[in-house]
Amino acid sequence: MFFIAHLHNAGLAPASIISYVSAISYFHKINGFQDPAKSFIISRLLIGAQNLRTVSDVRLPITLPILTKLVTAVPTVITSRYKQVMLRAMMVLAFKAYLRVGEMVPGSARTGQNCLQRQDISLNGDLISVSFRHFKHSRKHGSQSLQIPGGVIPASFISPASCVRDFLHARGTVQGPLFAYVDGTQMLRREFDFLLKHLLEFCGLSSQVFKGHSFRIGAATSAALRGESDAQIRAAGRWSSDAFRKYIRVA
Repeated sequence: MFFIAHLHNAGLAPASIISYVSAISYFHKINGFQDPAKSFIISRLLIGAQNLRTVSDVRLPITLPILTKLVTAVPTVITSRYKQVMLRAMMVLAFKAYLRVGEMVPGSARTGQNCLQRQDISLNGDLISVSFRHFKHSRKHGSQSLQIPGGVIPASFISPASCVRDFLHARGTVQGPLFAYVDGTQMLRREFDFLLKHLLEFCGLSSQVFKGHSFRIGAATSAALRGESDAQIRAAGRWSSDAFRKYIRVA
């Protein structure tokens, strides 16, 4: 109890506190001791820490005009031709498919199998098919597939199908992580964040408020502005509740 209170007062996020408690729980269970984390008062303390956490989400949506700026800046900021086509495909697909960053790239190579794989994406003309085997709610709802129109996005020059096709042609058909380098090494989250940060700065945008998740926020916001229904947005973003509403930022 005191340890949880100490972590909370030290400013740790609820998820970090839960990770510490999980480690303590594992140590006790593997040694045959009673698990203190199963205590009712401990579980209530963890819920309380979550309820007391009042952090405003300052992330802004990457909408179509901003996406267009980023895509346009890619050849100027990124020197590698392969990285150019990969990053362009990542950003456009993240916007069109409401991708979470963790669905594209892992935090470490150990969790790379949970990201999109080469076999999870295919093209039929301008129609992009994406299969999600692992995502936030996949354990509850199972795998899901999306059919994404890949023609030129109205009011822009961006063709998602062309971006994906160019990348797949450069990448080849070797199975493994979708967003990988020529030698098969998977791009990691820190690399994606680094490249995105440089693009944002080049475009005069703050990397403090525009993040990788801003593509997903921008997709939801743009869909709402187009007049799409809650049900359509929820399905496209693979949300299991109305949590998507907090991402719609039209003001």
